[in-house]
Amino acid sequence: MAVVVVLLLIFSTRHFVLFLADAASGKISSEIVLNMLALRTITSLSVILPFGLYIAVLLAFGRLYKDSEMTALAACGVGPVRVIRTVFLVAVACSMLVVVFSFWATPWAHEKVFQVREQAQAATPFATVAAGQFSGIGHGRQVFYVEKLSEDRSRLEDVFVRSQGKNGRMDVFSARSGHQYIDPKTHARYLVLVDGYRYLGTPGSADFTIQQFGKNAIRLEQQDVVPLHRTRWATSTLDLWSSDSLLDQAEFQGRFSMPLATLLLAVLAVLLSRTSPRQGRFAKLFVAVLVFITYYNTLGVAQSWVARGEVPIQVGIWWVHICLLMVVATIAIRYWGWRPFASKVQVQTSTARKVKGTVD
Repeated sequence: MAVVVVLLLIFSTRHFVLFLADAASGKISSEIVLNMLALRTITSLSVILPFGLYIAVLLAFGRLYKDSEMTALAACGVGPVRVIRTVFLVAVACSMLVVVFSFWATPWAHEKVFQVREQAQAATPFATVAAGQFSGIGHGRQVFYVEKLSEDRSRLEDVFVRSQGKNGRMDVFSARSGHQYIDPKTHARYLVLVDGYRYLGTPGSADFTIQQFGKNAIRLEQQDVVPLHRTRWATSTLDLWSSDSLLDQAEFQGRFSMPLATLLLAVLAVLLSRTSPRQGRFAKLFVAVLVFITYYNTLGVAQSWVARGEVPIQVGIWWVHICLLMVVATIAIRYWGWRPFASKVQVQTSTARKVKGTVD
């Protein structure tokens, strides 16, 4: 849990900064930053949980090896088979949680991200207006510049508005302040400008009209809500399972990756954590992280190959997991050979002989 919390803090801080930058530039509303951050955190848990368990097992057993506790456990009869079995049971529980996130929670969170963005488009036109920057509303037909904004974005100071009129005529407003107004009958939105000037004319000609006003209202163009293109990350698992598309099948197989990776990486962490007391608990941390990065990126490459039809769907991305399983088996045989299993058989045989002798 400590490792997962640290990883979540790193991930959340990075994306929080990115969302704040988008809000400052007017790409998204500042009101949806926290919602976007929460949804992005949910989508990341299917990867953070396996990686967190992997690092946690590595650090925990690295500490046990450093303090010679593993040697003491072995002297008490706790062999590698029992250690791996114990860690594997924990990995199974974690894998079931990853299944929930990978198959249901992550697609739901991706879909909610698209819905939040679409709702933000349909919100007040000033939801994405940033102070001190030019912002376009209604596909750029209205351009706003606001020097200062109130916290609720209802009052504006030092406002500049440019609208595209008929026959190429430009309609420009400049006012000391302004506020939003919604007609209670028609629900139309207006920007009420106070103490300013209006310039109406055609650029490049001397035909301009200048008006001074104490108060003037501009009807704000309704924001067009354009449905965002959904990625396959937001497609439900049942829809992917029933689809014949290679892209959908590749995504469907990809959702199995992290639950399987949770089991394989947990066992691999036990093997990689074996060190001498002089090496320290962080001796193989760099190697372990490098293995995870290689494994994770290879899964992405294999998934893209399946999506493009370069690899048969029967082969899919399973060969990546098989390769990692072979690596785990190779390291285990190199460390212990077949002795753990052979010794277990010998103990059972010896016990059976003793029981038989007692009966005789």
